[in-house]
Amino acid sequence: MFSSKYVFETQDTRYLRYFKNFIYIFTLLFVFYSFSCLLFIVVSERESQTSSAAFFKKSPDVIVIFTGDRGRIDHGLNMAKKYNQNNIFITGVYSKNSVNSLINHNKIKLNLDLNLIEIDYLARNTVENSLSTLRYLRKQETLKNVLIVSHDYHIMRIKLIMSQILNDEDDYKFYFHGIQTNYYKWRNIKILYKEVFKLIRTYGFLLLWDKDINLQE
Repeated sequence: MFSSKYVFETQDTRYLRYFKNFIYIFTLLFVFYSFSCLLFIVVSERESQTSSAAFFKKSPDVIVIFTGDRGRIDHGLNMAKKYNQNNIFITGVYSKNSVNSLINHNKIKLNLDLNLIEIDYLARNTVENSLSTLRYLRKQETLKNVLIVSHDYHIMRIKLIMSQILNDEDDYKFYFHGIQTNYYKWRNIKILYKEVFKLIRTYGFLLLWDKDINLQE
């Protein structure tokens, strides 16, 4: 029922009321969206703590590096050095790079067997990174404890994708390490805010995902 208090409302006051309502709704949505962004960081921190505890006295079977932003390969290779890790899978690498060029570019001195470092050149997004990771793992028989390395804002989406594309017979245990991002930089804040939208979009895509898809090459 129309309220009597608006009967003698002028056009200017009506527009002012509409504007105030818009600001109120926009503020609520912004606060909710910002809270969602903070959740990404909290989840990443929790996952990083879980992986640190799991590999306190042992090493993962393989370290998987999801490329896409600066510093991930460098950080992942340093973690491999920390764990004296031979098996490394880097997905989404630029086609002109090789294992040697990545090692030399990142100035990492690894006492590792470079033949056990495998590169995927085909993945162009996070879903394809995840699919490439499963293809790689399914070629192996002993790599079960998997540590995935990416930035903190990215971990929540990777975790969602991996949980949805696994088949019932897959017995891998995934751990996640999120590289801490400096959110005092405007660039990184924009990336974090975009990540919420990307997660929603990815979730919609995964609703149509067929888990029985054949990933074997």
